Amino acid sequence: MKPTQFSSIAVAIAVCVLILLIAVPVLTAPLGASLYGARMQRSAPGAAISILNFQRTDYTTGTNPQSIAVGDFNKDGKLDLAISNYNGGNAGSISVFLGNGDGTFQPQVDYSTGRGPVVVMAADFNKDGKLDLVTANDTGSSVSVLLGNGDGTFQAHSDYLAGSFPHWVAVADFNGDGYPDLVVTNEGSNNVGIFLNNRDGTFQSMKTYPTALEPWSVSTGDFNKDGKQDLAVTCYFDGAVCVLLGNGDGTFGPYTEYVAGNAPAAVVTADINRDGIPDLVTANYTSGNTGTAGVLLGIGDGTFKPVMNATAGLGPNGLAVGDFNGDGIPDLVVANLIGNNMSVLLGNGDGTFQAQQQFNTGKFPIGMAARGLNGQAAGSDDIVAANDLATSASVFLNAAATRITLTSSPNPSKQGQPVTATVTVAAALTGQPTGEITFESGSEKKKAALSNGTASITVTVNKTGAFKVKALYSGDSNFNPGVSNTITQTVNP
Repeated sequence: MKPTQFSSIAVAIAVCVLILLIAVPVLTAPLGASLYGARMQRSAPGAAISILNFQRTDYTTGTNPQSIAVGDFNKDGKLDLAISNYNGGNAGSISVFLGNGDGTFQPQVDYSTGRGPVVVMAADFNKDGKLDLVTANDTGSSVSVLLGNGDGTFQAHSDYLAGSFPHWVAVADFNGDGYPDLVVTNEGSNNVGIFLNNRDGTFQSMKTYPTALEPWSVSTGDFNKDGKQDLAVTCYFDGAVCVLLGNGDGTFGPYTEYVAGNAPAAVVTADINRDGIPDLVTANYTSGNTGTAGVLLGIGDGTFKPVMNATAGLGPNGLAVGDFNGDGIPDLVVANLIGNNMSVLLGNGDGTFQAQQQFNTGKFPIGMAARGLNGQAAGSDDIVAANDLATSASVFLNAAATRITLTSSPNPSKQGQPVTATVTVAAALTGQPTGEITFESGSEKKKAALSNGTASITVTVNKTGAFKVKALYSGDSNFNPGVSNTITQTVNP
């Protein structure tokens, strides 16, 4: 049975040996680079954990929570949550939970939206450096935009007319002007709607592009590597993904269908097999029976290989991509609406996945998010599930996560002066990490064993300059590999 409107799926990232002989240049990611890709690149090599462990805490939300947006809404360096509340299709809301930086959250503050908000997304629509929110309002046939004040609060919503039953909203720059635009799936109209940004946080009227029957969710990416954003839309009735290639001016070409699975309810874009080409993953509801995650590997020209299915739980309805075991390979978490649990599938790096590991959630988990919420090193993502009928969100903190901190002293130093680099590895939750640290700077590496959570080396730097250094933690049987912050050791004459 197809999920009801009431349960409209809501979903829907060293000190090395300062002995370097040459200064290492600073590298930055290009604007628009995938946040998820950046997080994956920072993962450290090591023995990956195969059995996962999470610490669950539930937080009360508004009625019928649907999806989760993660961002730093009050600019304190700690991640916060925004959760859309469908409220039975009546006037809806967004519950905002400000983060404490340790994986816990302050009590919710609710902000009104249009009727029946399903998916919520965060972006800076007016380029003022403050995150804003947008919802797709299923029963209200609208999208609501709430501009952020930068202190964790939001202004009253402004609504824009959408099509019939807009389920999903996604954000990307479709016309290349540097401002985030919107795309919504209009399930009752069998099309997607594009709202171009006026460069001030307001939006132009919707322009529509046809899809197959029942467009349900949408994800964006550059599927043919032409520098223009494209669309992937799950068409529920057809069991397919409709791909619309972008023209770079805010318009799109006709759709091409790819078989995805039975009743695809959600889609995400990620480089699942790490070949530099965006792939697609769908959560296939399968009439509430044992469902699948469908993987369509990208070819790089805007087309996709035939779907490969990985078994999930009962009624997959939302999903997210993360790295849960620190091996640098994308993993999946799937919300099993009918099973009242979530399936975590560890990736093999070639587009296939290991057998699912299931964890209980609240009743009717429908939306998923995967991010590091506990101040941990990359590669140990946490999970948030929106539980439709439980009026709650379940936060699952990764028990294998660590916090890795690198320092050096003295810094700055003088040429020929000994410098000590020290790394501290602490459990994000409980326990004592063991293992090995690799201090790295450019091609220079030096190893040291952890003792009571610390490791250090002392080196003499005989060359002047600014040297980028970091520390890589090997992981152990209980903790994931990880990478420290990067520091700059300045050596003066």
